[in-house]
Amino acid sequence: MSFAGINRLSTTAANALHQAFGQDDATTMPKPTPIQSVAIPKLYYPPNPSALLHAATGSGKSIAYLLPITETLWKEVNNGDNNSNDIDANDKANGMALVLLPTRELAAQVAGVASVLAPPGMVRLIPRPMDLMTCWKDEVDRGEEIEYYEKEGIDDEEEGTNSNGVVGKRKYQPRILVGSAKSISTSLFGGGKMPGTPTNKPQGKELLSSVRWLVLDEVDRLLNVKKSRTDKKKRHEKPAALLAAAIARLTVGRVQVIAASATVGRPLRRELARVLGLHSSECPETLRGEDEDAALAEKMKGAKNDDGEQHIGRAVKIPDTVRNYVLPVDGSTSGSLLTSAAFASKSILSGNGRRVLLVLTRGSDMKVHNAIGALRHFGISPEPKSLLDALEADGTDRLVEAHRKVSGVEGVGGGVNKRKPNALDGDDDEGYLLVTHEDNIRGLHLDELDAVIVVGRPGSPDEYTHIAGRTGRAGRKGSVLNVVSFEQAAALASWTKMLGVEFLPVNENEVAGVVDG
Repeated sequence: MSFAGINRLSTTAANALHQAFGQDDATTMPKPTPIQSVAIPKLYYPPNPSALLHAATGSGKSIAYLLPITETLWKEVNNGDNNSNDIDANDKANGMALVLLPTRELAAQVAGVASVLAPPGMVRLIPRPMDLMTCWKDEVDRGEEIEYYEKEGIDDEEEGTNSNGVVGKRKYQPRILVGSAKSISTSLFGGGKMPGTPTNKPQGKELLSSVRWLVLDEVDRLLNVKKSRTDKKKRHEKPAALLAAAIARLTVGRVQVIAASATVGRPLRRELARVLGLHSSECPETLRGEDEDAALAEKMKGAKNDDGEQHIGRAVKIPDTVRNYVLPVDGSTSGSLLTSAAFASKSILSGNGRRVLLVLTRGSDMKVHNAIGALRHFGISPEPKSLLDALEADGTDRLVEAHRKVSGVEGVGGGVNKRKPNALDGDDDEGYLLVTHEDNIRGLHLDELDAVIVVGRPGSPDEYTHIAGRTGRAGRKGSVLNVVSFEQAAALASWTKMLGVEFLPVNENEVAGVVDG
C-alpha cells in the first residue's frame, strides 16, 4: 500500500491507518491530509532535509513527522531480516529519534501514536527524569507497552503476526525516545534539585551523538521566542534549546530536525536557526499543506512590521467548523467568572452525552483543583474531573495506554463514521466535563469533543488558536464558549481580524444552544 508518497507502506502502519480513519475497503488507503501529503515524502526520501511543519491543530502533524521515522526503521528491520544489508535494527548507533514535547501528557499521547506505527519495542516514553540507559536493560518495566501488546494478542515467545498485522515477539531495542523536553534534559544534564545527572555523562554524550532525528513538537512553546529583533530581554535557555544545540554540535549538523506547530512566524524561525547554530537565513524550510500555502499567498501584503520586513498574516487559522462564542459576565473576581462558567457548563451538559473541556486561562488566576471543588459545589453532572488526572490513569505510569483509552484513540486516531463511548463516559455514554489549565492544553486530542469553555481571555491570539483547536478536529464540528468580563470581551473582539473568526455574543439563556446552534 502507498500513502502520502511512500510507495510501499509497512503492514503495521497500513493497518493502523485503516483502523484510525475507518476505511472499510482494505485495498484503499485513507487520504492523507494536506500537510501529510507535502511533508511525508519530503522527510522520508533523501536528502532527508530538516523542516518546520506549519499546519492547523488537528491536521495530522504527528503522523506527518512520525511516519517517515517509523517507516525508515521498518525498512531497516525488513532488510536486516532478509540479510540484504549489514544494518542492525537493534543498534542505537545506527540512529536514534528523540521526540521532545512541552508536557508529559502530550508526550504520552505522541508515544501512543508512535508505538502503533513503529516496530514493536522501539518506542520508549520517558515520563520523568531517569537514567536513560535503563531503556536498554532487559529488566526495564515496559508497563503500558506490555498491556498494549497483550491486548493486541501478541505472543511474547513466538514469532508471527496477529490479526492486525503486528509482529510478534518484542525483540527490537529502543530507537525512539519520547518525552517532555524537561524530563529528557534533566535526565542528561541534571537539575537544580539533583546532586548529579541520572544518566552517566559519557553515555549521555554518546546517546546525543547518535540522534538521527530530532523532533520539536509545539516548537514555539519549547523555545524562547522573541517578538522582534528589538526585544533585548535576557532569557534563560529552555531545556529543548539546550538539547537541540548539543545534538547539532555533536552530530556536526547531520541530524534531521523536524519542528512543528500551528503558530509559526519569523521570530520563531530566527530562534530555531540560532539554537541550531545557523544563520537566520538558513532556518529549515517551512512546509505547509497546499491549501494553507494558497491561503498564505492571498494574505501577502505590502505593509512592513517593526523589523522592516513584509507582513504576511496568518497562514494557519482556526477551522471553519469551529464556532466561537462570547459570554460577557461580571468578571470583577475570579469567583464570579467561575460561577458563570459553572452554569454555562451545566447548560451545555444538559444535552445527553456531551463532551466538554473547561480551560482555565493564566489571566483567570485559578488553580485546577480549586476550580474542580467549586464546580462540584454546583452539582454539575457528570462530575467534573481533572484532565491530567484522567490522562495519568489515577497516578500510574501507564500513560501511553491511558491516552489511548481517554482520547478514544484506537491505532492512530478515533473513529470517523460514528460516535463511540470512551473510558470517561458512563455506561450510557453520559459524556464528561474535564478541567485543565491553558499551559497544559497544547496538542492534546480528545475524540469528538463537543465544546471548549474558556474561563478568562487567553494570553495571546496564538494561545487561543491552540485552545480552540481542541474541538472541531479533522473536519468535525465544534464550539468554543469564552466566559469573560465585559472588558475582556472587547479585547477578545479585537482579535477578530487577526484570527479570521467571528466571536458571536450570547447571553446565559442562549448558552445551551451553542453546541447545536
